[in-house]
Amino acid sequence: MPGSHTEYPLAGIRVLDFSRLIPGAFATLMLAELGADVIKIEDPRGGDPMRSLPPLVDGRGIYHLLLDRGKKSVTLDLRDPASRPIVDRLIAQSDVVVESFRPAAAQRLGISGAEIHSRHPHVVHCAITGYGQTGPYAEVPGHDLNYVALSGLLSVDRPDPKALPRMFIADVGGGAFSAVVGILAALVGRGRTGRGASLDISMHESMLYWVMVAAAREFVDGGRTAADELPTFGQHACYNVYRTKDGYLLALGALESKFWRRFCEVVGRPDLVDRQLTGAADQIDLLADVRRLVGTRTRDEWLGLFRGEDVCLTPVNSPAEAMEDDHVRARGVVRSVSGGRAIRPPFVEASPTLSPAPALGADTALVLDAVK
Repeated sequence: MPGSHTEYPLAGIRVLDFSRLIPGAFATLMLAELGADVIKIEDPRGGDPMRSLPPLVDGRGIYHLLLDRGKKSVTLDLRDPASRPIVDRLIAQSDVVVESFRPAAAQRLGISGAEIHSRHPHVVHCAITGYGQTGPYAEVPGHDLNYVALSGLLSVDRPDPKALPRMFIADVGGGAFSAVVGILAALVGRGRTGRGASLDISMHESMLYWVMVAAAREFVDGGRTAADELPTFGQHACYNVYRTKDGYLLALGALESKFWRRFCEVVGRPDLVDRQLTGAADQIDLLADVRRLVGTRTRDEWLGLFRGEDVCLTPVNSPAEAMEDDHVRARGVVRSVSGGRAIRPPFVEASPTLSPAPALGADTALVLDAVK
């Protein structure tokens, strides 16, 4: 039947989540949305720091409330030798282990990939760290900002690198998504061989992977001498952001000539068509011209004028506006969940209804009784 437990791709897969903060939590949320049974192992002295990371609602961090939905919480002091046999029994009954400790700490706690695989070769072990399991930076501390800075992403993404990203680019895009891709591939491989895997997810290297496209000239033979450049970096009028008469912003993505032509026709300036890809000096004048033009009408007037036209023109929404967009509503992307709202996962047809984020240690007795 639609939405039944057996339809979920990861139904029957147990995940032990030893990770801390956003990268691991986001990764195991996605696994839960795919139907996995996620057990979050937390320190009894306060649990995952994300629980107290501001902003807070009734004393609980909103990132915890959002990302720990659908999981069970078990408290164990990993530094206590008495916890070792309990952890080992939990791992023996699990399919995936996710952790985010620096390599030496994971070894000290007995949950490194090498140690787990020596006892439980069926397990897919995934370590999400800043710089990976080896190399000069392996034990160096870091956060999202460090990974995007060191990888070159921060400098290539914005004219002023001092303007910090508001998104957790390395944590989510680098850590969580890379981890889930690796875990799913490893589970497929285990289905053929019966053996698990040890995944070394470096958020720094994941950001380098993203930078590969922006740094294409560095990777293709002769790339540094290649002619021309994509008109997508703010120097061209056809691909830019403009302020309207009432102070809102519109994004014009008229990269192809047909879209630029139609834009010029609709705004009554067909004389601009042939200037789409002119040189830098002319683009300065063209940008100023289009900015003046867009500033003559309100956002709603422009959107009304372009409604139904084959032009890539959209409002620059705030997150709140994005959630209320008519298209988002029509597709049911935002759904009500216990304690608020959530985005429907875009990678699966049907996902389970997730329980609210658990209180610290709420499932300890239930889970540990089952592995005695």
